[in-house]
Amino acid sequence: MEHSKFQEQHHWLCGLSEYFRYTESYDEDFELIFRALYHDNKFRKRDLIINMAKKYARKELASLEDAKLEQMDDKMQSFFNIAMHSELEDYDIKARQLIGFLAWYIPEVPLLERTSRFMAYFANQDLDLPDLGDFYSRGQIKSKIWLVSELAKVIGDEPVGNVVFYGGWYNFIAQFLYEMFNVKKIYSIDLDEAVVGPCKRLYAEELDDKRFIPFTADVGKMQWRDKGLWYIDHTKRDEQIERWMEKQEEKYASEIEAKQDEIMQGYTSKEKIREDIFKDKDETFKNYGWRHLNDFNMVVNTSCEHMNNDWFNNLPDGTFVVLHQNDYFSNEQHINCMKDIEDTKKNYPMSEIYYEGTLDTHLYNRFMLIGRK
Repeated sequence: MEHSKFQEQHHWLCGLSEYFRYTESYDEDFELIFRALYHDNKFRKRDLIINMAKKYARKELASLEDAKLEQMDDKMQSFFNIAMHSELEDYDIKARQLIGFLAWYIPEVPLLERTSRFMAYFANQDLDLPDLGDFYSRGQIKSKIWLVSELAKVIGDEPVGNVVFYGGWYNFIAQFLYEMFNVKKIYSIDLDEAVVGPCKRLYAEELDDKRFIPFTADVGKMQWRDKGLWYIDHTKRDEQIERWMEKQEEKYASEIEAKQDEIMQGYTSKEKIREDIFKDKDETFKNYGWRHLNDFNMVVNTSCEHMNNDWFNNLPDGTFVVLHQNDYFSNEQHINCMKDIEDTKKNYPMSEIYYEGTLDTHLYNRFMLIGRK
């Protein structure tokens, strides 16, 4: 695989490099991989291969049965191919292989283990694999580090409590909150139902502990009542509608049977009976599907450019908010960009601002506000 092609496909390694520098842990292992693979340093490749052999012997061979050794040899060959990719012109490294190798080589790093499970979810479901560059580009990682670093300065050692993410998408940033803060629960809300399954794999442990709750809703239509958040659960709504319709159909059949004489004499009709029974349908359905969540301590929205201002306008006064905006107007998915931090402050008026700032991600500027509405 040509090295220039490798760098183009796996530029997200630069973002992970930012992450490891920030966490100041497991730095040597990752830097060795980064220099060997991304920078094509042959001396570091030599060191990497030596270390791979040592780790393989310690981790994989110690307690394996003979029947499994052949399978492990195939795994090791794949890892060696990754290390020697620039010498193997026809070998194309896939992101899932590379993240799996990183998780194997640098164990006990939740971010790598989570991401490996996340990529496996798509492969096992026979779905197109997502581009890790969308999550782990240098700009994305710097933005996440920026958010948690400044938030830490604002809240100090205080427990975060319950956090709700608006437009959470796959919510890779939740990992950063779990690492740095005392978080009780994270609710991740997105309009796209397809992100819920991968989210559950990404945060499987927190899901089991009921500390991570992903669900689908339109944040622009959610309602706050007495600091409680109400949203429409469409699955629940569909079930309620189905039950109501079944009951009305039973009532209709009973009415038809009871009023046969009136129907025969022309005093009423099947159509009139049906119309009377179903006349309150639309009004009834307005109240179906609503669920209630309460005791939120923080609302986070790092996707403001993807939505109008309804989500912010609906927040009760005093809500603690962390938001990201940007000036990436040329992205066709962005419908609500801001030109600068001053424009952002006008668009999202806060009663108190604890932090305001701008981050240059090279491709665009990202703006952040931390404060109370």
